[in-house]
Amino acid sequence: MENDEQVQTKHSETGQVGRYVVWGIVTVIFNIYLFYLLYTKTNMNYQLANIIDWFFTVIFAFIVNKLFVFKSKSTALFKEVISFFGTRVLSLVLELILLWLFVSILTINPTISKIIGHVAALVLNFFLSKLLFMKI
Repeated sequence: MENDEQVQTKHSETGQVGRYVVWGIVTVIFNIYLFYLLYTKTNMNYQLANIIDWFFTVIFAFIVNKLFVFKSKSTALFKEVISFFGTRVLSLVLELILLWLFVSILTINPTISKIIGHVAALVLNFFLSKLLFMKI
């Protein structure tokens, strides 16, 4: 039989995943739309569009993860920002590799490739964010 603390922990984790999914959807829409605008409307190289898009998306994701998903009360803002960007570099590398593979090798549409790459990065980012915000 579970005690009150175990039930509360499970409820908290379920809410956390739900919040991550909701804010993740908002972040994905922001991410894909910005990539699409940069790539199609400015004729920017797809990898450069992805890097610029990544930077702005990471800032947005940091804010919503800190305030709404993990509800971090830490006052070590500089450390959190550096750690968050550091973990997101791994997702950027993953996206760059997947974009190169899908666009340059498999000749899949860049926007479709971005969506596939971003979904893979989203899964990686959840676990990295959980580690980051639960330890700081």
